[in-house]
Amino acid sequence: MIRINVFMQVGAEHRAEVLEAAKELVAQSLNDAGCIAYDIFESSTRPDVLMICETWKDAASLAAHEKAPHFVALVPKIQALAPMKIEKFDF
Repeated sequence: MIRINVFMQVGAEHRAEVLEAAKELVAQSLNDAGCIAYDIFESSTRPDVLMICETWKDAASLAAHEKAPHFVALVPKIQALAPMKIEKFDF
């Protein structure tokens, strides 16, 4: 399995837009083959930090997700508004 944690730092002026796009990404990604879990979290101590946590069955599932229309459309939109730090773990 593969776990991806995507940390996003977003200013107050873009927070609602980023959160809306991220929620749409989550909703659509949960239907992707091989998706075990996909959710977005808000920091309780830092209002400028959001995190997407995703778990994939295998590398092939993750690769297909990264080519899916919702990923291709929404991730660049989010990246334009909120710098991302990505952590990837295989287990």
